[in-house]
Amino acid sequence: MKKITIIFGDKLLQIDANQTLEDFLRSESVDTRNIATSVNSDLILRHERKDKILKEKDRVNIFGPITGG
Repeated sequence: MKKITIIFGDKLLQIDANQTLEDFLRSESVDTRNIATSVNSDLILRHERKDKILKEKDRVNIFGPITGG
């Protein structure tokens, strides 16, 4: 299978081409219940992760909950 390179946080990773964001996060054992995700600085909503196909050089970030008040 063809591989692509993505940036996850500050790491370069090789993953299978045509992998969704949801599948990638699962393969990295990321607990997705209380996080936000972005690809190339674009917010990807929870229900969109299963449809977002990662591409060469995509930059994936995860964010924990922010509290304040």
